[in-house]
Amino acid sequence: MVLERVVRSTDGRVDERFRLAGPVTVEHPALGTFDIPNGAEGFETDLTSVPAVFGWLIGTTGAHLPAALVHDALLAGMDDPSAPVRDRRSADAVFIDLLGASGVGPLRRALMTAAVTLATRMTSGWVSAVGSVAHLASIVIAGVWATAALLVGVDDPPWVLGTGTLRWISAAAGVAVIPIPLALLWGQDRRHGLIAGWSLAALLHVSAAIAALLLVIDRADRIGLAVERRQSTAGGSASPSAGAVPASSTADGGTKPSTALKENR
Repeated sequence: MVLERVVRSTDGRVDERFRLAGPVTVEHPALGTFDIPNGAEGFETDLTSVPAVFGWLIGTTGAHLPAALVHDALLAGMDDPSAPVRDRRSADAVFIDLLGASGVGPLRRALMTAAVTLATRMTSGWVSAVGSVAHLASIVIAGVWATAALLVGVDDPPWVLGTGTLRWISAAAGVAVIPIPLALLWGQDRRHGLIAGWSLAALLHVSAAIAALLLVIDRADRIGLAVERRQSTAGGSASPSAGAVPASSTADGGTKPSTALKENR
């Protein structure tokens, strides 16, 4: 796959997308062979749609990237009568098949399957959306309540029992047990809901810490850029020189000066 990087700036925020620079042929046991077009007739993608707080677990690139790009292309082309799939669940099924064919491990494959299933449920009517949100919100509330009981001294939730070590053991057991009945809120997708629930319960504190760190870094960058702009206005030299020309990657791995600066490409 050859990708072209497309960057747009809106209100000071940069949006980075990618466009296929060449067509891609996909072979699938059920759908047969089909092509994904390139260029203006194709689509734009953000590669693997992974929130920043989970970037350490599932990267933007990796063995799963081809499957993610095909999945994005299938979703973008569902309105085409000649498209190989016409609904999100069929596109999700192809994505899961391609993850296995690409050699993605079973744990990460299960996590990514749960993620795309959640995205599909959020666009499948208000009942599915409300059930999914209620499921995730309940796990977050349970985790925050148990943590506050252990560390701050608020009243214990019902599943935190005894004193000393027993309290910590029962709180940890809640991580495994509580998501099981809550997964029923996912209906026919309850197996994927269970994976999502267990993952959220286990990674809640890690994700909160990473989110806080990313927020601090983002704010620090914003302050730093504001200072640099003030210095530049005052006659300083904190910004890159006016003659600096960004380079864009080429198919052979080299670089060339960008000739489309006005389009921010």
